[in-house]
Amino acid sequence: MRRYAFIRAALLAGVLLVATAAILSSGCSKQPTSPSASSLGGAKELSVKPSLARAMEIQDLRSPALMSSPDVVGTGTSLGPDGSPVVMVLTRHDAVRGIPRSVDGVPVEIRVVGDVIAYSDTIKCGTSTGNDKECSAGTIGCVVVRGGTQYFFSCNHVFARENHASIGEQIDAPGRYDAKPRCAQTPICGTLAGFKPIDFAGENLFDAAIVLPDPGRPNTCAEAGGYTPTSTAVDPYVGQPVKKSGRTTRLTHGTVQAIHVRLRVGYSTGLATFVDQIMISRNFIKSGDSGSLMVEEVTNNPVGICFAGGSGASFANPVSPALQYFSATVCGQGPTTTAGPGANAGTSDKVDGLSRRSPSLMRR
Repeated sequence: MRRYAFIRAALLAGVLLVATAAILSSGCSKQPTSPSASSLGGAKELSVKPSLARAMEIQDLRSPALMSSPDVVGTGTSLGPDGSPVVMVLTRHDAVRGIPRSVDGVPVEIRVVGDVIAYSDTIKCGTSTGNDKECSAGTIGCVVVRGGTQYFFSCNHVFARENHASIGEQIDAPGRYDAKPRCAQTPICGTLAGFKPIDFAGENLFDAAIVLPDPGRPNTCAEAGGYTPTSTAVDPYVGQPVKKSGRTTRLTHGTVQAIHVRLRVGYSTGLATFVDQIMISRNFIKSGDSGSLMVEEVTNNPVGICFAGGSGASFANPVSPALQYFSATVCGQGPTTTAGPGANAGTSDKVDGLSRRSPSLMRR
């Protein structure tokens, strides 16, 4: 296994101590086009019951075979109607053949999610933003604090043009796709300070970037939906009530439907594989909501980064590993203004010229 090997090893050891029954060893499959999540030392270990942990291990073991079909876009671990663990198989349509009813004794549940794409259609958290070099728009998810300096937090494909941006590029709010007339110039909100490159040849855990706010524009840690996230990031769990504020659908509410999801996502520059993802109901986000911070419904604790979806589901990255990558915490205070030195958490090739980036549908 690549990333998270140490997490699964620790989890496996804990289950063995409690259950005494041997758990199937797993191997993370690797797809030719997948985003890797660079080494994330100190990532948080998920707290799950032994039966669910076993289902997650079986999912890992059987994912290569289950995803050998081009019409299977992902797998996940969830709970069936009776509360028992199931391995979820995510498909492009409802006529996919050859999917078993169970794997290694764990029932299989098929969920049609359609083609999964990175949502990036289109200042204050939960509102429109985008790179000045393209006609697009996504969402400022939240403000994070790194080394005493505040930054805007969103997706790589919103701020960093799917790896093509250079540190220091101008970021606008709203994004230029939302300008009137469309694609006209919009006000600067900051400059690109860092991003985790999307790996199209390995596996990814998150799609994220940070922007140093322009000191001439005030910002707030509060979300447009009327709440302020806490600085306490938490792990996802099946059945978890969540909400988010986004550029397109504004304030929406949902429930985590599956965790530990393995997923192929279509970007404008190719397919990328993501692991340990979170699945929510299909109407939770839409195109332009990428970057939205998903929080727990009642506590407002950060859970995930909304970034992609298909016709039957929405998907989010776990937020904790991304925060650890940038050595940052979510700002949970009131209105503030921000200024400070830039950070350089990513590398890129400089690309000039204005272009409209709209992630293409996954075709495989």
